[in-house]
Amino acid sequence: MLTLKLVRHGESEANLRYELAREIGDHNVVLTAHGREQARMAGAEVGRAFLDGALLYCSPYRRTRETLDEMLIGSGHTPKEAKTRRRYEDPRLREVEHGYEDAREQEQLQRTHGWFYYRFRGGESPADCFDRTSGFLEGMMRQIERKGAERVLIVTHGLAIRCFVMRFLHLSIEQFDTIDNPHNADVVTLSQSTPGALFDNGKWCVTGLRLRGVSAPP
Repeated sequence: MLTLKLVRHGESEANLRYELAREIGDHNVVLTAHGREQARMAGAEVGRAFLDGALLYCSPYRRTRETLDEMLIGSGHTPKEAKTRRRYEDPRLREVEHGYEDAREQEQLQRTHGWFYYRFRGGESPADCFDRTSGFLEGMMRQIERKGAERVLIVTHGLAIRCFVMRFLHLSIEQFDTIDNPHNADVVTLSQSTPGALFDNGKWCVTGLRLRGVSAPP
């Protein structure tokens, strides 16, 4: 049975200073030392047994590339093995584009037009992110079938994870709106239906996410 694990990048410099992404380009933002440690811990959690033979995908942004490298090291790979391990970088897994103006100044417009639908000036809406994430998922499933893969790791960004889960489980926009953004280096798992999962469509379920305002289960 197929199992997919989606991981948000570790803490980045832009998580500490919001303006940095607009100053240097969002794709250039790197992990902090703490973010690297978070990624290694996530790698240890996922484990080498899962990663060996798994298909690896990541956003092409520096912080996601670094997170994947550190995860591999945390799972027991040497730094050389981590750098040479085959992975697929897909631009469709990139962070939602917030444009070149301050997104925080557009919050009232977001509330008026709908958080999922509002397109940032010069950027995207979550709905746009959903569209490209859906396209990635369809191509990924074809590759899984060709290769007979049973395990997949995707290292990406918080909103992309939520959009991916929404598409995979066919969640409604109202259900999507209840999901909190994953924390840095959170591991989210899509697997065979399991009683007690946060969302379960009868065949697939998701664990590792939390609802807005609700703490993660122990």
